[in-house]
Amino acid sequence: MLHETDPVHCDATCIGIRRAETADIPALLAIEERSFATDRMTQRNFRYAIRKAKGVVLAAYRQGQNLERTPIAYGVVGFHAGTRFARLTSFAVAPGARGLGIGRRLLAALEEAAAVHGCSGMRLEVRADNAAAIALYTTAGYRSFAVHPGYYEDDMAALRLEKPLLPKD
Repeated sequence: MLHETDPVHCDATCIGIRRAETADIPALLAIEERSFATDRMTQRNFRYAIRKAKGVVLAAYRQGQNLERTPIAYGVVGFHAGTRFARLTSFAVAPGARGLGIGRRLLAALEEAAAVHGCSGMRLEVRADNAAAIALYTTAGYRSFAVHPGYYEDDMAALRLEKPLLPKD
């Protein structure tokens, strides 16, 4: 995968991006728990997404000497029959790794994977009160096309965003 050979440099730390593996699930759950108070993915959700779902789960990790490939961010994208849109179903960066450009790089890798799969766009839902995530997505070219009132467990609304993707050969 291109992203492993073309790392991003963040605070003198190299970041790699790879497909998530079932061995990553404890780290993914830890990121999930520190990132979301409600509507969390479970161990079963991650296992299914990694092993069986039609889509891709990518993990970002720190590269370097004596560093493990433990995820510090992840994204889950589903590819669904009957639509040319991929759907970003979960995306999180560990709190200690935020603000370093990791989310922007991971999002681009997920979009590339969707384009390679033949998707012409990506859609997602984001909490209406998550200003940091909304800023990331709008900076990356996503535009709002709908609002879902009461979408989340705590009755928070979700903004529905989408972005067209350029085809990949």
